[in-house]
Amino acid sequence: MKNPLNKRFIRELKEDWSKYLVIFLLMTGMIGLVSGFIVADESMIKAYNESFEKYTIEDGHFNVDKKLNNQSLINISKAGVRLYDHSYVEETLINGNKLCIFATPQSVNKVCVMKGRLPQNDKEIAIDRMYAVNNKLSIGDTIKSQNHSLKICGLVALPDYSALFENNSDTMFDAIKFGVAVVQPSLFNQWDTTHMTYSYSWLYTNKPKNEEKKSESFLKLLNKEVHLEEYIPQYENQAIHFTGDDMGSDGVMVRLLLYIMIVIIAFVFAVTMTNTIQKESNVIGTLLASGYTKKELISHYMTLPIIVTLMSALIGNILGYTYFRTTMANLYYASYSLTTYQTVWSASAFIQTTIIPVILMFIINLFILNRQLSLSPLKFLRRDLKRHKQSHVMPLSQRIPFITHFRTRIILQNKAHYLVMFIGLMFTNMILLFGLAMPDIINSYGTNIKQNMFANYQYILKVPASLQSSEKSFSNMIEAYTFTK
Repeated sequence: MKNPLNKRFIRELKEDWSKYLVIFLLMTGMIGLVSGFIVADESMIKAYNESFEKYTIEDGHFNVDKKLNNQSLINISKAGVRLYDHSYVEETLINGNKLCIFATPQSVNKVCVMKGRLPQNDKEIAIDRMYAVNNKLSIGDTIKSQNHSLKICGLVALPDYSALFENNSDTMFDAIKFGVAVVQPSLFNQWDTTHMTYSYSWLYTNKPKNEEKKSESFLKLLNKEVHLEEYIPQYENQAIHFTGDDMGSDGVMVRLLLYIMIVIIAFVFAVTMTNTIQKESNVIGTLLASGYTKKELISHYMTLPIIVTLMSALIGNILGYTYFRTTMANLYYASYSLTTYQTVWSASAFIQTTIIPVILMFIINLFILNRQLSLSPLKFLRRDLKRHKQSHVMPLSQRIPFITHFRTRIILQNKAHYLVMFIGLMFTNMILLFGLAMPDIINSYGTNIKQNMFANYQYILKVPASLQSSEKSFSNMIEAYTFTK
């Protein structure tokens, strides 16, 4: 026999359609955002990890003061590495920006074409996609330096420059004033060598178990063969690893935000059902006296919240894999120069945005309903839903005016509700004040850094140097940063 209580679902939806609609939209939006973030995050991380093999990212590189001869190349290769010429030119554009220009690589640090194509003649250049977006450049535009005027034929991503660090020792990268680009080898060979940096990338013949130890021994060999200006193994290269270290770090905060929202919405449902139970206490008492069990009533009152949660999760995941996935991926592309990716099915996204919200909704509502419906049928019929009678009433002075006396009594009787409201407002104000104060905090931090500098110049040793090195050699092996107080 059908349960006659099921007929009440339609009536409840008609009476409180606005409440259920708002909750449904809020949960759908939150689940969609989180699902899209998780899918985009995992897809990006997978593409990033696969790029090391797909685009043959270097195991490290070193810079020298002049091009290596064949004998030096042979001697260095005996250390169990394969060397690749990865020299580049630092070209300053008319607008003051700097580009590191490479010849189109074939064997190591391969280029990912995001849009357009690679250069096919000496009048074309393909520039980094992120640099192009930040400087409002597109395919067909022309970039000019003092000696060259090249047409942009494509937007690319260099896997060894996923974060555009001009110098590996920089605190943060700058994708507005600095970028990377590739040109035809024929054009690259014609470039003025005054701004040429002779750089060589290496790949280990056999991947070592301990890269740090292998890197140290390789460095000792290089010091005997060449004059080093810079030596950066892959695990110390910020341009390669900064992106991978940063991706995924926001996931914990986003997931926590979702669960907080689910808990809040679950309590909204619980408070709504508590009010409904108080309003329908006579009906509940009659049903309990007629033979309905507490389990059946709990099941009835939990049905709508669970259905709304499931519908929100279903539609939210659909939106997450379509619209929000693209939106979240674009946030990554706005921050890093990433290669192309393919969307992957995420089991963790389904669990975290569907299974866990339903479980949270079920547990919270079950706890509150079980507590509310544990009273006797007689108490429901009498509308006496208090579990414990108040033992005493706080006495108030008779000298207090009647209105003040009445308001004080209301506050004391509902002190738990006002306490929760006070805590909520306090946290809200803290978050608001923190957001408003953030610009001043950052500006103050920058000012204090300048005022508290202990030196105007900082020298960073890039490779080991002997104390007997000449002043010229020493200046080639360090990078100086000037700070103005």
